[in-house]
Amino acid sequence: MIFLVSISHYCFSQETNTKSALMLQKVLKQLGLKRTDIHEPLVTEKVLPNIKSNTVLVIPKYRKSETDEYSNHYYEFDAYVVIVNSLTGKILAQYIEENAWTSDAVAITGIIVDTGLFQLNSDTRAFGVRVSYANSSQPNPFNQTDLYLFIHKNNKLQKVLDKFITNQFGGEWDTRCAGEFDDMNSVIDIAKTGNRGMNNLVVKSTSVHTKNVAVKEDCLEKKTTTHKTKVLKFNGLEYK
Repeated sequence: MIFLVSISHYCFSQETNTKSALMLQKVLKQLGLKRTDIHEPLVTEKVLPNIKSNTVLVIPKYRKSETDEYSNHYYEFDAYVVIVNSLTGKILAQYIEENAWTSDAVAITGIIVDTGLFQLNSDTRAFGVRVSYANSSQPNPFNQTDLYLFIHKNNKLQKVLDKFITNQFGGEWDTRCAGEFDDMNSVIDIAKTGNRGMNNLVVKSTSVHTKNVAVKEDCLEKKTTTHKTKVLKFNGLEYK
């Protein structure tokens, strides 16, 4: 039974990957791009749960691609965010931003489409794009996730939230014990009140400051937690 399930899962995954590749090929042709123009490892797609006939694709297009003698990569990407017909791959709306993302010592580790319940008013539901970054430093670790929100209106894609940091971790330590770290995580709730026809966004953030001190053979840890709430309002173009 386990063997049969595994084979079935493999076939399903293979079929899904084939469909995704065909979809990407159709979209690139409409955009006038070649596969060599884009960074495929970061391409992502997701069907919109509220409109299953529509699929969102996020495509990072190379603006600059360099590699040094130590095989370290430096990228600058133009962002292509498109909504397509889930069956035909026809582009229904698109958003293009030049030089949107940079990946270097703090590298982009992933891009995902967030289809959470961002119901901005009775007939407008946004979707999110989350871009995650991290470095590879052991004594100075760092990672961060940025959230962008988009709405599909009048056959156009409009970015209504730009590069909002939802998660951030960083610090410095001696790689044994002594050091300090800051860890911030935020969640977004939709308020019942609003501005310019769109509901406000209530951002609830929790920050934890950790300090470690070596005392003889022990490593003593002290944590301080703070909570903050911030309201973002729509100004007619975006949330601020």
